[in-house]
Amino acid sequence: MLVDSKKKMLDPQEILLEATRQIKSKKYSPDQVLAALITESKQKDTILMREGNTLFIVHSGKNRTALYRALNADTAQNFLNNGVEYAKAMYATGFDVMVTQFEDPTLLKIFPYMKKNRTLINKDKDGKPTMGYAVQESKGETKQYRVTTVLGPKRQGERE
Repeated sequence: MLVDSKKKMLDPQEILLEATRQIKSKKYSPDQVLAALITESKQKDTILMREGNTLFIVHSGKNRTALYRALNADTAQNFLNNGVEYAKAMYATGFDVMVTQFEDPTLLKIFPYMKKNRTLINKDKDGKPTMGYAVQESKGETKQYRVTTVLGPKRQGERE
């Protein structure tokens, strides 16, 4: 059951459990999904970020790029807002590009919302938004979506 983070904050384990219930996999049981997420969260160069009742598993890569997964246990509106705050935090911590991949097409709704609110994420010296994204769709038995988000102007060097 989704929990409004404005009324009650869940602990990270509760978010993980609820998110596992929300993930609909044709290949894996909920217990297998949970075990995989726990293992993933413990990998080298992995950062866990939390906004409301949404947990983001971030894998730090080269060239200020991150691969991430959002695990949500929050309401739909809060999840949208959490995504905007997450993107803002990602740029502030040195990431310029973030990439995610998923099967659930309803998750695509967050990206137009982020674009609509992109001045909250990043803007140039003239106040113009600098965030954008692109969606790629796989052509396979199980449709997958990959979204690449450019958070702002490309910066030189690696993230510290």
